[in-house]
Amino acid sequence: MSLELIFHGAAGTVTGSCMELRGSPHHVLIDCGLFQGSRSPEALNFEALPFDPRDLDLVVLTHAHLDHTGRLPLLAREGLRAPVICLPPNRQLLGPLLTDAAKIQAADADRRNERPDRVGTTPFDPLYDLKDVENLIAQLKTVREGKLSEPVPGIGVRLWDAHHILGAASVEIQLDGQKLLFSGDIGDGATHGSDPAAPPGGCDHVICESTYGDRDRVIPSAEERRAMLAKLVQAALERGGNLVIPAFALERTQLLIEDLVALFDSGALKPVPVFVDAPLADKITRAYRRFDIPRHGPSPFDHPKVHFARSVDESRMLNHISGAVILAGSGMCTGGRIRYHLLRNLPRGDSTVLFVGYQARGTLGAVLEDGAQQVRLSGHDVPARARIEKLEGYSGHADRAGLLRWIAARGPIAGNLFLDHGEPPALAQLARDSALLTGIGQPVVPALGQSYILEPQAVAKPAQPARTDAEKLVEGKDWHSRHAALRAMLEARLAALPSDQAHDAALATLERAVETLGG
Repeated sequence: MSLELIFHGAAGTVTGSCMELRGSPHHVLIDCGLFQGSRSPEALNFEALPFDPRDLDLVVLTHAHLDHTGRLPLLAREGLRAPVICLPPNRQLLGPLLTDAAKIQAADADRRNERPDRVGTTPFDPLYDLKDVENLIAQLKTVREGKLSEPVPGIGVRLWDAHHILGAASVEIQLDGQKLLFSGDIGDGATHGSDPAAPPGGCDHVICESTYGDRDRVIPSAEERRAMLAKLVQAALERGGNLVIPAFALERTQLLIEDLVALFDSGALKPVPVFVDAPLADKITRAYRRFDIPRHGPSPFDHPKVHFARSVDESRMLNHISGAVILAGSGMCTGGRIRYHLLRNLPRGDSTVLFVGYQARGTLGAVLEDGAQQVRLSGHDVPARARIEKLEGYSGHADRAGLLRWIAARGPIAGNLFLDHGEPPALAQLARDSALLTGIGQPVVPALGQSYILEPQAVAKPAQPARTDAEKLVEGKDWHSRHAALRAMLEARLAALPSDQAHDAALATLERAVETLGG
């Protein structure tokens, strides 16, 4: 029997993961994440859902990151009655993650609505509230890893360890006579073929992430990663300011704390104050302790130099410190307390901002990584004088070579390999490389809103075309930050002119150019 596979998110971009399988009679949703980045993709979060949550028979989650789960409470608000299936750690993770997301949305809406430049405009409303989160959590059902279950009659589901973050899974769906595999986000540990519990090959269709589809990376050992971190921390603090690290509350923050404490205890790094300004990370750590590998000796999270800022007042106290490491979310600087610390530290030439994860196009993190001299932040044009550094040893995603190994191990694929959750260069490169693998066939790179008819043991056929604005929406170009950068460049160029006459001539030229806008 045929199925329709629809890409509602993470098509041509790395955020907003959401795929729908329409069968006869079943409808299954895999993930329902937030679009993150510049205003254009973020606006997709507030569009009407392209499906009716009341029609869904089942929702399956790959893992707890918000770009995969951040719109789930919206489904509950709009009438979802179906069970939501995940691995056990996600029950403990999603409560605090989605509660925090609801609070951040409410706070961001209030802040935007109170800005002077927003007076008289349509007010922002959050996507959902805490009651919606409670309703969604009540619908969570956990299943054992590697065990085939039938949570709804006629729909077979098996979740495989994806080695990405705590509770992350690849999802096998058996529906209407077909077997499909959705990779979720794949960690390097899933790509070496040594895991006897890895998902087998022989699927009708495979959907694979492509985040690092165009990059080969040297994956450091824990010791090598810590040595690189120590060097960066030492150099940053010798400059006299703070080291600000945007980090996701789940997994990345815990791993950074472990590494910093290991460096303190070994003497490789002089102990310095480490402030975790993320109440969410504190709550996540409780689940992390419960499900992660048992430890021997004192927990690094109880080290005397590690301080969790649990209140707004404790967070504000960090505005006046120097010589500390500050960890705060979000990891791409799209929201949360990290934006307050960037507001204070970006203008400081003695501070350092260290990125330890992937920065999606259009996010503030990507703009800073690209070398912006000034950015738009919470209604302010903020000069970026701080030193910007990047450390890739913390990535939770497999690289190009790892993805190719994972794809090859899933062969033969009778139908198609679909590549999603990547930006255009990564998607294009992984498509070219995977097409050369034996038993994989021609890869398909879907666009936002596009759908395909899937048949057993056959090549998929295009059905619904992509959104007409798909390419523009996933470009991720934030005109607000470009505007701030343009203003900074203009001021610098004007200041460098030699005379009042030169200033007058330049301004006259600009005035004529502005008059042509919209004409």
